[in-house]
Amino acid sequence: MNATRVETEVSTDGFRRTFPSNSSSMVFIAFNHIKRKLKLHNFPLNIQPAWMFIAFNHGSSITAGSNDSWPSLSNDFAFGFYSLPNNLYLVGIWFNKIPERTLVWSANRDSPAVAGSTVNLTSGGQLTLTHLNGTDQSIYSGGAAVLGTMENDGNFVLTDGISSVVWQSFNSPTDTILPGQNLSRSQKLYSNANGTVDYSTGNFMLEMQNDGNLVLSAYRFADPGYWYTKAQPTTVSLEFNNDTAFMYLVNTTGDNVRPLTENVPTPVGDYYYRATINDHGDFQQFAHHKSNSSGWTTVWRAIGDPCVVNAICGVNGMCFSQNNETEKCGCIPGYTPLDPNHVSKGCRPETVVNYCAGPSMKNFTIEVIDDADFPFENFADLARVKNVDLEGCKKALMDDCYSVAASLVESRCIKKRMPLLNARQSDSTKGIQALVKVPMKSSPGIPEHKKKNDFDVRVFLKISVIVTATLAFFFGVSSIYYHPAPRRFITRRRYSNANSIDPSRVEEESEEDDLVLSDWVISCMAAGKLETVVGHDPEVLSDFERFERMALVGLWCIHPDAMFRPSMKKVTQMLEGTLEIGIPPSLSDQMSVSNYNY
Repeated sequence: MNATRVETEVSTDGFRRTFPSNSSSMVFIAFNHIKRKLKLHNFPLNIQPAWMFIAFNHGSSITAGSNDSWPSLSNDFAFGFYSLPNNLYLVGIWFNKIPERTLVWSANRDSPAVAGSTVNLTSGGQLTLTHLNGTDQSIYSGGAAVLGTMENDGNFVLTDGISSVVWQSFNSPTDTILPGQNLSRSQKLYSNANGTVDYSTGNFMLEMQNDGNLVLSAYRFADPGYWYTKAQPTTVSLEFNNDTAFMYLVNTTGDNVRPLTENVPTPVGDYYYRATINDHGDFQQFAHHKSNSSGWTTVWRAIGDPCVVNAICGVNGMCFSQNNETEKCGCIPGYTPLDPNHVSKGCRPETVVNYCAGPSMKNFTIEVIDDADFPFENFADLARVKNVDLEGCKKALMDDCYSVAASLVESRCIKKRMPLLNARQSDSTKGIQALVKVPMKSSPGIPEHKKKNDFDVRVFLKISVIVTATLAFFFGVSSIYYHPAPRRFITRRRYSNANSIDPSRVEEESEEDDLVLSDWVISCMAAGKLETVVGHDPEVLSDFERFERMALVGLWCIHPDAMFRPSMKKVTQMLEGTLEIGIPPSLSDQMSVSNYNY
């Protein structure tokens, strides 16, 4: 839109008075000691305004695919539809003068719009995204806004009839904060799923906690955190200073209690700055020179070793880093990628084995990985054996059918259960040896029933391992074996002091149950993409209806309330198809019940 042919009158009493013409965009101009009307195209260049900005009023709209936007007066930022590589659009804010046009905020990251969709400042003062199919998605739905303004600092602001701010993008950040923006208590940043390819919500979160800690976590895995600031309880926010471009934590009196940024390019005014949590779980501050196209350079980062990021390679994946700059994901020996094209999504067993029953009890080898570790002690640690060497640790692992792996740290053998979430080999694991059970290639695995009415045990085991990793319904030739793993897969903890995420953590404030893989399975089922759970395994997909049935049974078996979990008899009946399976509450909240009727 052009901000032209707009008349404005401002008096020295400080109140703005506007007289818009037939355009829906307005320019506000204030002069010191002057009261006058001006048309923008007749603006005298020898008079410098005290302030001036562009605003958009009722009826203003932008259409996806039109290349229109609402720019800031400086043109440093723009609000509008940000084009994605797949011909979809995000309602967002971006740096408007640099070649990268870097996105810093979006309103619909998880539901991109198609060409022809519109974003409107409605006559009722609401900011709404209307998709091409007629579906409305609210961006702001509070008290009536009169004007929308794209500020020069990258903040999009809605104001009411008395010029009070009713909504601003700075208060609802996505993955980025800008100079002049704060991250206050309970506010969060969420990473993108895949860099500039997939802007949907990813696996990692930066949160300014109520206890004063700024914490990075793999929130989808109920992770208490892999990086934190050890700040005091009086800390109230992360401040990104607009004058110095430094980031630091401030307390209730506004004092700097913990600096983050150490150095920035100068002069500060010659650079653009941003701080972003990326899809690798790192929180970084970047600078970009305004007058050249050298790109973004990192001036500060939270994470030194990329493999310390929890769940960076998914469940049963392993992180490798040789340079402390980049990571490479692989699978633990004996496992294969869920998605060969995206190994970071995690891995599944090549052969499903019950080490506590039948010939599989000893039909495996122990593979040793030097300078590696399985550090996820929150759940995975089963027991510790002291004063042992490598051979002693191997024996301890072989003799324990409930352990699938172990870490030998100095002379301590720490036995592990499934799932192995944070396997890594990097500078942080030097001197540690990781041991893992690997089924022999000739291992028969779990025998299959041959009778017509029996269900496919091997397929069910594949599903149960992937669905919950702790739902241990291991079936033998004619009986059901129960693996005594705890119901709680991973617990989310909120901590009351700054040492809570430290390896020496001892104080817990509260906890709530959270199931990692079940959340993922639920989202896949709700989206109609359940086949991704098993990596499109042809054996499983050959009987997809049975696969869906087993997944539903698995979700019932890990219901948070034990009263709702089915008995083993009912589990067998549901899997055989003689008992109808209801829709688990966790799933019915996200999808239509009519989609599943067994």
